[in-house]
Amino acid sequence: MKVKLLSLFLFLIPLTACSPNNQNDKAVHFGIAQKPQNLDPRFASDAASEKMNSLIYSSLFYYDSNFKMQSDIVSYQIISPKEYVFKLKEDLPYFHNGSRLNIKDIIATLENVISDRTSPLAVELKNIDNLVKISDERFSIFLKEPDINFIQKLNIAILPSTLINNNHNFSMNPVGSGMFRYIPTSNKIRLKRINDGQVIEFIEIKDPTVRALKLLKREIDIVQNDLPVEVINFLENQSSISISSTIGSNISYIGFNFNDSLLKDVRLRQAIAMAINREELVQYFLDENTRLAEQLFAPEHWVSANLVNTSFNPEQARNLIKSISPLSPISLTYKTSTDPFRLKIATIIQNQLAQVGINLTIKTLDWGTYFQDIQNGNFQMYGLTWVGIKNPDIYYKIFHSKSTPPKGLNRGHFKSLKIDNLLKSSLTNNDWSAVILEIQNQVGFLPLWYEGNIAAHNKQISNYKVHNDGNWDGLKNIRKHNDY
Repeated sequence: MKVKLLSLFLFLIPLTACSPNNQNDKAVHFGIAQKPQNLDPRFASDAASEKMNSLIYSSLFYYDSNFKMQSDIVSYQIISPKEYVFKLKEDLPYFHNGSRLNIKDIIATLENVISDRTSPLAVELKNIDNLVKISDERFSIFLKEPDINFIQKLNIAILPSTLINNNHNFSMNPVGSGMFRYIPTSNKIRLKRINDGQVIEFIEIKDPTVRALKLLKREIDIVQNDLPVEVINFLENQSSISISSTIGSNISYIGFNFNDSLLKDVRLRQAIAMAINREELVQYFLDENTRLAEQLFAPEHWVSANLVNTSFNPEQARNLIKSISPLSPISLTYKTSTDPFRLKIATIIQNQLAQVGINLTIKTLDWGTYFQDIQNGNFQMYGLTWVGIKNPDIYYKIFHSKSTPPKGLNRGHFKSLKIDNLLKSSLTNNDWSAVILEIQNQVGFLPLWYEGNIAAHNKQISNYKVHNDGNWDGLKNIRKHNDY
């Protein structure tokens, strides 16, 4: 019925496929759900900013498709557990201001991040004891303590040292050495591909149905993710639209505030986990590439552990609620963004929790306010998606009792001496299975699913590839054919 209603709605909208507004526009118009909040990679923490920054900047190291670290900038040797020597490679990229990336830029970027405690990346580099320039091609990094995953912490965008020293505002006018140069405009977000001048314009369209309509009318050329299943199904049946999809590795989850008088009780968190019918949500509201999740990392990641799935058990959930509050329902507040798709998911969860004795109030906020509340710990429960996580050290940053902001990402103030001790061992032996199991036992967060990735574009577009982590790297090869 929902698909039929959507089809009727779209049919009644006068489409202009025969005379599109941007038929002769060579720019690729990319419809996105949220615009980036910060184009300075030292301070970006939202998914849209990180995706765009990966196009503008070159990182010292990056993850390949097998979650292994690679670098186009340096090679390295491990001299000892606390000493690493790096050597510059040949044919280093040029920054968009004309200067060529060199060792000064690398050292200046790392030192700047280390010294600026307001940068989320400062936590990654806090173990660096000293940076030493050996020559114009070589430098050393000395650590305070051995770190088996140290190289993974060097997934950091390199900035021009001259601009760092002049306190350049990278957020307003980013200057990197990536495949795309930022085009300053008054009210648009535009990037230009260095090798051929292809322009990509990013257009924020919060409502997924409106994004679909604009795609059909050729007001935009491509959309990716954040689409409800009925919209996806409709687009798949349109001859003018091409669909690309893949499984996902970004985990959608529910977070808890462990300082809350109710949610600090593990029985309540267990009841919530058993009351939500994730299988039903995936089947009816998410695309076919979505998979249920039990932990942060998808099964194909090397750190993934074998866990027993949390089963849907509303009867047991009701019993737990009665043991906590025998005489009255429990009332909680759940925060989410104003995105209609996310609100729909929240509403279904609200209905499912009501069946076991939990009255859930949904509070929607604009993206900036919503994300700020999460960062500040101003919530009881919230729904969000971790994007692009690949280093298992993320467990330490999220769940160690000392990793509360600004020192880490433990926004819910989770505290467990047992997990603190397990995390310490995992940092040494790189075996995270005990940590992962105990986090599941304590319901340190509620994993929902690894949302599948899907892109829809008109037939003018070719060479766009969808990636498992939902990044926008497909724009590096995208083509637009105006003669279609």
